[in-house]
Amino acid sequence: MINYNYYSQNGLRGELHVINEEEKMIYKVESYRQLDSSEIGYLYNLELIAGREYINPDYSDAQGYVTKEAFVESVHLEQIAFYPLSETLTEALEDNGYTVININNYKIHQFKGC
Repeated sequence: MINYNYYSQNGLRGELHVINEEEKMIYKVESYRQLDSSEIGYLYNLELIAGREYINPDYSDAQGYVTKEAFVESVHLEQIAFYPLSETLTEALEDNGYTVININNYKIHQFKGC
């Protein structure tokens, strides 16, 4: 079978959201591809959805979560490697500082600009 997808990216059947607790950023696991050097490894792409916005620059007063447009200086795409024979996807995400979440439990405000 020929894969006509230029980047050889595969989509996921469901939606999976994760949060990076250290940076307070929410990502959606968008796609994955097989690692070139491994038949049993995958590279997962995580797209930034929202982040924690603070009113004060010293991070003392959290405003809430806002969409990714508020974070022009942040990386909007993260990647993690996953090896299914040695760990679950949840374990791989946790090893990289991400926790699986239910996105419906988070209120995300649309960024209105400066």
